[in-house]
Amino acid sequence: MITQIKSRLFLLLLVLTCAGSALADTTFKITDGVVESQLKDRMEANTKALLDAFRKAADDGEKTVKLSKDNVSKAAIEEIREIWKSSALSCPPMSIRCRCLQTKDGYQVRGIPVDMLEADEADARQELTVNYDHNGLITSVAIAIEMNRYEELMAAKESELDYARRQIIVDFIENFRTAYNRKDNAMLNSVFSDKALIITGRVVREKPNSDMTKMTLANNKVVYIKQTKQEYLSKLAMVFKTVKFINVKFSDIEIVEHPKYDNIYGVTLKQLWKTDRYQDEGYLFLMVDFRDSDNPLIQVRTWQPYKDTAGNIVTQKKDVFHLGSFRIVR
Repeated sequence: MITQIKSRLFLLLLVLTCAGSALADTTFKITDGVVESQLKDRMEANTKALLDAFRKAADDGEKTVKLSKDNVSKAAIEEIREIWKSSALSCPPMSIRCRCLQTKDGYQVRGIPVDMLEADEADARQELTVNYDHNGLITSVAIAIEMNRYEELMAAKESELDYARRQIIVDFIENFRTAYNRKDNAMLNSVFSDKALIITGRVVREKPNSDMTKMTLANNKVVYIKQTKQEYLSKLAMVFKTVKFINVKFSDIEIVEHPKYDNIYGVTLKQLWKTDRYQDEGYLFLMVDFRDSDNPLIQVRTWQPYKDTAGNIVTQKKDVFHLGSFRIVR
């Protein structure tokens, strides 16, 4: 009994300690990855200024967030404000410590926690990826994939070139995802090849031929619709106009290099799409072309529904499109 009371007192003290720390100001420190101390200080100051601006604007109920070009580039400010139109972001007060990664354009910090205020409570907590130039100026902000999955994807590298491309692909995926959150049709237009093949599946429930089929899933099938880039983006633009908030989440991400063409990669993931009016979940496959390494293009995009409206699985993982599903002609 005494042991139980002591345990409960310890847990209570632990909760109170955590609550007390939550009242403190947000701090941000880079633990390693940057050698030059002045650059490190500049990156930390710029990131803290960004997070403080998020929290102040959210607490004050502002429709936009005020950012300084001393901390954030003009292009990044515009992107952040577009995200803000969909949902305000707020960084809870805490001590944040991150490792810094080097990229071809500068530096990157991953896993900065923020709350997306328009999202459901279960989906509100997100993590950000912040990119910097060589002088420590913030150049872009995107919603990050989970840190443990990022580390797994990078650990699967087969060469230094493969590692570099995987890093670009993860950035590409995160920017691709964030483009939906900020309703950025221009960015999506830029990443799809003009001749991109776009295939979208939808569940169709056929009229059963007998009472027996009512007891099976045989009367459910997925119909695939082929679209051009322009058709897809035109429909997407209409969705952007009719919904207030979009939250797109990616999970189960896999990256595969083509066995014959080393500048072609396949990306498979599970996508959860939520708006204030509609939600669905399905498998997304992207064939990414790296022939222009600075501007990778999506040559193929497919989406297959995971479940029907009754919760029955209609697409098994083994049936998801992949690199071998398409013939590459050059």
